[in-house]
Amino acid sequence: MDLSRRDLLTASALLLARPGAAFSAAPASSVDPAAGAKPIVLCWNENPYGPSPAARAILRSTITEACRYPPDAEIQQLTDTLAKREGTTPDRIVIGTGSGELLCALGLLHGRNGGEIIAAAPTYSELPDYARHVGATLKFVPVDKQLRHDLTAMRAAVSERTRAIYICNPNNPTGTTVAASAIRAFVDSLPEGVTTIVDEAYLDFAEGADIRSAADLIGGGKRVVVLRTFSKIHGMAGARCGYAIARPDTAADIGSARMSSANIFAVRAARASLADHAFLADCRRRILASRARVTTELAHLGLAYAEPQGNFVFFDTGMPLAQFTEFMRARDILVGRPFPPYDTWCRITIGTEPEVDAFLEGLRAFGNRHR
Repeated sequence: MDLSRRDLLTASALLLARPGAAFSAAPASSVDPAAGAKPIVLCWNENPYGPSPAARAILRSTITEACRYPPDAEIQQLTDTLAKREGTTPDRIVIGTGSGELLCALGLLHGRNGGEIIAAAPTYSELPDYARHVGATLKFVPVDKQLRHDLTAMRAAVSERTRAIYICNPNNPTGTTVAASAIRAFVDSLPEGVTTIVDEAYLDFAEGADIRSAADLIGGGKRVVVLRTFSKIHGMAGARCGYAIARPDTAADIGSARMSSANIFAVRAARASLADHAFLADCRRRILASRARVTTELAHLGLAYAEPQGNFVFFDTGMPLAQFTEFMRARDILVGRPFPPYDTWCRITIGTEPEVDAFLEGLRAFGNRHR
């Protein structure tokens, strides 16, 4: 198992972090080493508070073992920990180099030889993009008027060639969710051979009585895969760790289609982060509070937005996105890219409190200029 250059650079950067800097104002990724500038990065849905103090301590202590592969026993310990957390058995857990790798593996398994995959439009593109490379047939179903997955239309799109349906919940880039009861009814309605892939990367930021994980569907009669990640609330986007929950035969197939293996930093930091309950709770509280500040200001300015359930907000700037992007760039704030056909809409990541202050100041200035 080889550590990539990216893994080593990530660990080295984390090693430089101060022990008590769990809530530093700007992540290392926001620094432009060539120009020396430090723009506020609000375009990648990263958690600006970084890894938990417990995870940082493990990363620092592990740097001297960068020459080692993670022991099989440690990978099994993480697998067992995740299984216990999800209320399932270890043979239903597959660890990946971020959930992105597992999305690619699922795209390969279901898209090769012309396999048909159904997804929302817009949605997170890693699985559809990879599936397209292996010859998949893709069907994109537009989101509804509330920018949520249109499960009725997605069900109507199912054909005898459909192998998988991808549901990102909360959805990226819209941030909206579909209720757990609606997903259950949707899965129950599908033919036996169709796999429902539920990507829950942002579920830790969601609120609502019927907004919960679909992991309880794994033990049912239909094919369901649920994906989780350490890149969001755990603040480990650079360390790369994620996992899938699936029935044992599907889990084995996913495992065989992985392109890499877990690195020692991710394996150890993930276990440490799972146990750092205080950090995770405080991180969630701060991001949700800042998210509410953003939506309050958008409402005040009369700008439409999708109901946010992730660590980002998708809103209508009222004009071509490039104008808003350039306005914010002039203020050293990087905001989201276009998501056609919503060419006037912007996805803004929730940053630290000072970063949100700067964004809201820029948003007000933008609104005043274009009234």
